[in-house]
Parts: sequence; C-alpha cells; structure tokens
Amino acid sequence: MRPLFDALLPDPKAPAAAWLDAQAERVGRPRTSTGHALTFAASTPDDQPYESRIAGTGCVVTRDHNWHDTFNAWVWLTFPLTKSAMNRCHAAHLLHTADGAGTRGPVRDALTQFDEDGLMLVSDDSSLLEAIRHHRWREAMFDRRRALESARVFVIGHALLDKARAPHVGLCARSLLVNSRELGCDAAAVSAGQVDAWLAARMARGDWPRSPRELQPLPVLGLPGMTADNTCASYFDDRRQFRPAPRRRSDQ
Repeated sequence: MRPLFDALLPDPKAPAAAWLDAQAERVGRPRTSTGHALTFAASTPDDQPYESRIAGTGCVVTRDHNWHDTFNAWVWLTFPLTKSAMNRCHAAHLLHTADGAGTRGPVRDALTQFDEDGLMLVSDDSSLLEAIRHHRWREAMFDRRRALESARVFVIGHALLDKARAPHVGLCARSLLVNSRELGCDAAAVSAGQVDAWLAARMARGDWPRSPRELQPLPVLGLPGMTADNTCASYFDDRRQFRPAPRRRSDQ
C-alpha cells in the first residue's frame, strides 16, 4: 500500500470515495468478519450505526475529498484483519446493548482511541520500551535515540495520519508497545502483514484491549524525523508535550 500512500500525499485535495473504492477493487477488497467484501461509498440509503453497517453490509461511509476518511480507507487496505477485528468487537458490543445505540464501555473506548490515534511501536530494546512506559521521555527519545530510530512504527489511527499532515505541539498517539520477540523476529524484519495478523489474533482471543489504560501515550513530535527540534535534549523538558507519568493513588 506504500505506492497508494505516496500517490495521495502530493495532492492537496483528498480523493473521492469512488476513487478509493476503485483502489480497493484493484488491490483486492478486504472482507469483514461476517464475510462481506468492503466497499467505500459517499452515501448510503439507510441510517444504521456506522460500525453495524460495516459488519452487516461491508459498506464504509466515506466522505468525498475528506482526508480523515481517506486515511481510514488507507488503513483498511493496509491492515484489513485488524480493522475487521475492531469492527467485529464494536458490532458485538452494539448488539448486546439494550438500545443498540452504542452505550460505551472501556473496551469500545479503547478500540475507538486506537482506531483514531493508535500506533504500534515494535522494538528490540526492552529498556527503550520501559522508558516510554514510565514517561522517561528524555531517556527514551534522546538518550536512546539510536534504539528509537531502529524501532518500527506502524500507524493504525487514521485521525493520527490526518493530524500528522500538519503536526501541532502536543500531538499524542495512543500506542501499543511491543518487544519484537513477541513477533518472532527482529524489529527491522517486521512487516505490516505480520503486525496486522498479530493484532487481529489478540483481538480475536479477547485479551486486548480491555480499557484505554492499556494504550500508552506517545508524544509524536518526539519521534525522530518529526521535527529538527527533537535533536536537542532540552526539547524534552517541555511539559506541554512530555508529561510525567501520573502518580498512582497509593503515592498521593
């Protein structure tokens, strides 16, 4: 899907839903967990909830010339198993709510956050992952910069991709931190297909996500290449972006 992504970015205007649907046809339409082939359409004749419609028909409502929805389509075509698994979880929770209107709980909240602003960071360096988990930002993103540069970042959140077109101070991802050993190879060898299958399998087992607390905040502008400013150690003293870990109640 990299050629599709590269073709999108130079154009200041997002494509129409019909163009995205044609790309799905060209590369092979993903299928939902219910077996429906995915389509991208600007409008639909019914008023079903968004996730229920995808599960029931395969139709993803996609606004014409809208970057947010364009990146959603791109993620569907890049991580089809993960997106299908997330949709299955959403649809199952909708089905079991009394009103069918989407009464939310921690699982759906976590799914939504990951779907919108999620990324998976894969590293060979367990010390790097621990530093990020404990909000030791200067250590993680400056002192261990070489390890961070060697990590792989797989962006699942379509809203995050949209925001990254013009990143702002405080832009934060909701991340899943994974040691490469869990994927059976070095980080450099991990592919999008492996990540897709691994994430979908975790969701199918029902062991992730259980709540938004399982998603690690990750300041995007601290990642190598996002801004030249992050090559200076003092950049990570800015608490607007690099906030300390919240204190546990037992510590307060």
